[in-house]
Amino acid sequence: MDTQPDVVNIDFSAIWRIIKKGKLFVIGITLFFTFSGIIYAFTLKEEFQVIGKILPEIQSKGGSIGQFAGLAALAGVDLAGAGSGVDAVRPDLYPDVLKSTPFFLSLFKEKVKNKNNKSTDFLEFYNSEVLNGKVKVDDLKNKYPKSGDYISVNRQIEKNIKDLKERIICNYDKKVGVISISVKLPDPIVAAIVTRYSMNYLTQYIIDYRIEKQKRDLEFLKEKLDSAKGKYFNNQNKKASYTDKMPLNALRFQSADLQRERIESEYKISSTFYNSLLQKYEEAKLKMQQETPVIKILEPPVVPNVKSEPKRALIIFMFIFLGLIVSFIFIFVFRPNDEKIFNY
Repeated sequence: MDTQPDVVNIDFSAIWRIIKKGKLFVIGITLFFTFSGIIYAFTLKEEFQVIGKILPEIQSKGGSIGQFAGLAALAGVDLAGAGSGVDAVRPDLYPDVLKSTPFFLSLFKEKVKNKNNKSTDFLEFYNSEVLNGKVKVDDLKNKYPKSGDYISVNRQIEKNIKDLKERIICNYDKKVGVISISVKLPDPIVAAIVTRYSMNYLTQYIIDYRIEKQKRDLEFLKEKLDSAKGKYFNNQNKKASYTDKMPLNALRFQSADLQRERIESEYKISSTFYNSLLQKYEEAKLKMQQETPVIKILEPPVVPNVKSEPKRALIIFMFIFLGLIVSFIFIFVFRPNDEKIFNY
């Protein structure tokens, strides 16, 4: 035998009566939340956001070496194997550079000018403007000694770095290959300066990373080349000097002249070694030129005229909405017993 399912009816007239009876309470609670929202919204510090964008060069190491092949061939330089291999630099790791402790320690020492044209260190600006000077003396003391083997900072620097990781955001868009750097600070001028500093720091880091090995190889070859050049010129001078001192009647007996053969041998060896190093040095210079990435600035930092935070109207609206929700919940939970909303 089929049974009729229970039907729940909502009495909207009862809901209206409950609201009508508790309207003064609803208005009072909503006004309280509204004024609280106004006070909270206007006590928040204004924040300005600046965004800069850069486009790093992304390619394999063999991607552009061909453009130097013809020029190098004219100079007798072989670049057949100079551009082989895959680029070891992962662009998606670049944003981590701006989250590193060395970056923030370098940033703290950077000179900045605020909107009042006052120049100061960024660390001093941060402690005074962002933290409003609320810095504990004990937090400024280093707990552990400093050393070249590790980084040791005080508690306040740790707090600043943690907060700045939320204020300085770097993102890499894999689809278009663009790196975006966003900085949010209370001063629009300082925010733009820090954005530019971050872009320059990351750009220089990318370049140094890409050409570090080539630079070391070039320095090593330059040192060896200077040494070989000195030996080559010295043997060249010894050969010329010996030839000038040789009597004309002795030229016919050159095959028996052991000293002359020794000088000629040393000269040829030094000449061959010097020319070989010179070729490798030119190859290394071209390779470093090829490995140096080209980084374009797509969007330079622009000083904003309008704050990004706080959105005071939205905050006040949320407080009003919260006040209504709280007041309605209260009057419906503690409604009179004779008011039944659901009828079964």
